[in-house]
Amino acid sequence: MIKHPDVCEGCLPAEAVVLNRNEIAARLHASRTFEDPLIDRCLARLLSVVSYKYCYVRLPVSFPEANLCNFGFAEAASADLAKNLKGCREVFLFAVTAGIGVDRLLSRLSAAGTAENFITDALSSAAVESLCDTVSESLCRDCSCRPRFSPGYGDLSIDFQQPFLERIDAYARLGVTLNEARLMTPMKTITAIMGIKTAEEKGCPKK
Repeated sequence: MIKHPDVCEGCLPAEAVVLNRNEIAARLHASRTFEDPLIDRCLARLLSVVSYKYCYVRLPVSFPEANLCNFGFAEAASADLAKNLKGCREVFLFAVTAGIGVDRLLSRLSAAGTAENFITDALSSAAVESLCDTVSESLCRDCSCRPRFSPGYGDLSIDFQQPFLERIDAYARLGVTLNEARLMTPMKTITAIMGIKTAEEKGCPKK
């Protein structure tokens, strides 16, 4: 059940997300000028099953003590995150996913044990990163934001993933679940925190 009316959600067609070719090359350990019919076939098949979805909420953030970030629904003890959010009074919390269809495709390819599994996994990781970039750029269209920061990065505990996902209604809105190891399903899912710079700092419009 969706509990938070302040959470926004949306979806994007596959063609709306432009994959970063350099990131694809890096993940495939290939030249940036790669041309390979097999890669093209894997990409076409991947794009036929992706279901790009996202949700986000804009919240105040405070710092009751050094290296402690308070988002209202939970606190996160992290010197790295506090440094990233320095000077911010608000944040975006958001999640993006490529959908469960990608997991099913990767499972089938893994069982077959072919090179297509490696290629498709790399392509799907690049795809969800590009989706994350697309959504974050859209959120920051009318204001200036700090680089995104995810649970499990730096000294921000991966345990923050659970209250994070609950606050943005990730299961109800995106179908995202979390297991005991704090791994998300669908696998190609990213969560992130982005600090919103103050109007005084960078001319970000006030609410």
